Amino acid sequence: MAARSIIFGMNSADMKAVSMINDQLSQLKGLFGDRLEENVILAPFTSFGIGGPARFFLAASKPADLVRAVGVARKTGLKFFILGGGSNILFDDQGYSGLIIRDKTERFRINGQIVSALSGAVVDRIVDATVEAGLGGMEYAAGIRGTIGGAVYGNAGAFGHAINEILEGAVMLTGEGKIEIVGNDYFNFAYRKSRLSDSGDIVLSVRLKLRREDKTRLTEIVNERRQFRWDRHPVGLGSAGSVFKNLRSLDDPKNVTPAGKLLEEAGVRGMSVGDASIFEKHCNIIVNKGKASSSEVKALVEMMKKAVMEKFGVDLQREILYIDA
Repeated sequence: MAARSIIFGMNSADMKAVSMINDQLSQLKGLFGDRLEENVILAPFTSFGIGGPARFFLAASKPADLVRAVGVARKTGLKFFILGGGSNILFDDQGYSGLIIRDKTERFRINGQIVSALSGAVVDRIVDATVEAGLGGMEYAAGIRGTIGGAVYGNAGAFGHAINEILEGAVMLTGEGKIEIVGNDYFNFAYRKSRLSDSGDIVLSVRLKLRREDKTRLTEIVNERRQFRWDRHPVGLGSAGSVFKNLRSLDDPKNVTPAGKLLEEAGVRGMSVGDASIFEKHCNIIVNKGKASSSEVKALVEMMKKAVMEKFGVDLQREILYIDA
């Protein structure tokens, strides 16, 4: 009787929502069986260590998994998010009400000066392999533990370089469900941005064009880059990297004002909200000192943004991606 009472107590919208969820679950289970998980806590899959449960969670080990899972989600109206290394995102404490697809398509290969990599290949591992092969072009990315697909999505970069400089082409799953081969110009790359944030297209694999360089020199550069990150970035504390984008002059893209410099001069050093705190070595980084919540991080981000606006009249643009419940 209790179950029947619950059903009879639902309005038509509630019953439609339940029916939709059951349909989504049925189709996903039909494709992936026990590989599809429910109510998986997301915090361990992010560098911030923050995030509640995902309604559905799937580890995709091959491109076909990505294509099928996205197809079901789009067909049934289920929102989804493709999770790579989890290094520059903030999940909500309430979790995620849709499908999280963790991209574990990690294979890549080197042929001459060309690197072919599936979207889930870890950038830092590709760096090591290319240096060993005497190929230059990726040394700037030493220490970046995100995936190559995520790197293309956000045009990831460091030390004055970015992925757009070496990306020759990619295989994409379009918003219409088609698989297409595209070139570099397809992405409309800008500073820490590509067209993918608006188009809904998904990277399945990439093709990178590198150049022959001295292996010893490349090794030195990579070691320097990693030491720099080790010295200036949190070790043993949750973090999502830089909170805000650096400022670039429209007239001269090489003229860069570090957001961290503006933040420090605006007096944010020492700020904290709960367990979310400004990192002592870098004012553009927030660390999770143990049990920081997403709401605490967001509150601190707004404090930082406000401080710079009041001091300099500059509207900082956030680099961390918020993934709402």
